[in-house]
Amino acid sequence: MNATINVVCYKSKTLSNGENPLMIRVSKNGKKTYKSLGLSVNPMYWDFEKDKPKRNCPDKKQIENLIIEKLYHHRAKGKAKGNNNVLGLMKT
Repeated sequence: MNATINVVCYKSKTLSNGENPLMIRVSKNGKKTYKSLGLSVNPMYWDFEKDKPKRNCPDKKQIENLIIEKLYHHRAKGKAKGNNNVLGLMKT
């Protein structure tokens, strides 16, 4: 069974600067594991329904590019397969 990969803003942890960390969530066989992207975002700039930065996010392009890069490397290691177009940014 293939694993699914999503990028989520981890709401249950708030950093000292008021931002929440962005995490890669890998779901396989009903089990979820999280891995930090090493990036955080102010929750007011994150769309929690679509799991991507809002249009008014000041670092939107930088965040999107980093997410794509991290997901590509994560999949290249063979850890998971799934939707390659998580943010709707990559050409299919």
